[in-house]
Amino acid sequence: MTLRTKAVKGKKYYYLDLSYFILNKSKTFSKYIGVEKPSGNNLEKTENRFKSEIILKLSGKNYDNNLISKDAVIKALLFRDAFDKVFVSLSKSQQRQYKVDSTILFTLTTLTTEGVDIGFRDVKNAFENSRELNTREQISKNMLRAVESIKEGHILDKKYLLELHRTIMAGFEEKNPGILRRQKVYLHMQDTRNPAGKEIAYRPPHYKKLDKLVDEFIMWYNSTKLNPIEKAALAHYKLYRIHLFLDGNKRICRLMLNKTLLDGGFPLLNISVKKDSYFESLIDSIEKDAPKRLAEFTLKEFFRQTKEFLKLHARS
Repeated sequence: MTLRTKAVKGKKYYYLDLSYFILNKSKTFSKYIGVEKPSGNNLEKTENRFKSEIILKLSGKNYDNNLISKDAVIKALLFRDAFDKVFVSLSKSQQRQYKVDSTILFTLTTLTTEGVDIGFRDVKNAFENSRELNTREQISKNMLRAVESIKEGHILDKKYLLELHRTIMAGFEEKNPGILRRQKVYLHMQDTRNPAGKEIAYRPPHYKKLDKLVDEFIMWYNSTKLNPIEKAALAHYKLYRIHLFLDGNKRICRLMLNKTLLDGGFPLLNISVKKDSYFESLIDSIEKDAPKRLAEFTLKEFFRQTKEFLKLHARS
């Protein structure tokens, strides 16, 4: 933040400048604040209001923030716009290829993160075919269909949430596709010394509470004014704590995180590609009932992955 003065005919005028760096470029927003130099307290209030105005200008919405700063929200929106600018500059074939590659890689990562035994060729074959799929290809096809579904801008309600689970578990009736769990579950984190994983301290709620909890989640989701990054991370966090299903909960969480980002104009985020850091931030947030770490990790990964995209296509 810079307090800048401009002299006109011997008279001083004060301006507030806020600058943000997107790779090696700087974006500066300026606001005229008067002929009197503001005090520290008034300057802080003016700066805070100005940041809200910038968020409104960039997004068209009065987004709230809680777990991340307004500066972080502004920077995220600027990175989103930089991504869009570069993406639309690509040829139609390059755009199509990016969409295909990002969908396939997200599908591969979000499944293998949970130890599902599939490979790149399974996902690619599933993407290109719909018939005569083996088990690994069918699992991949289910997730690919779910990814396409979250790109369609559906309004979130209980029916859609259950349908999304039914999609990822289609053909595997033992997984109770589209049905809320009816038994107690325990959560585990990966442990190289134990194939079953290490049980964490947090206990998901009793299954008899799930109908009420999912209704409360949907009400929160459709009413919150949080910025997309924070809302996405919180949607993941809240759903994982509730643990609606017997299987596929993390898949649903990552799909909902990305539905939130996509609905906000952000690109698909391969949130679990840094598997260890992802799980650490998720489990830490769950056990401490403090989602800030997951929100910060989501923001960090969005910046990292968007920077990679911008750097790659800046050279092409």
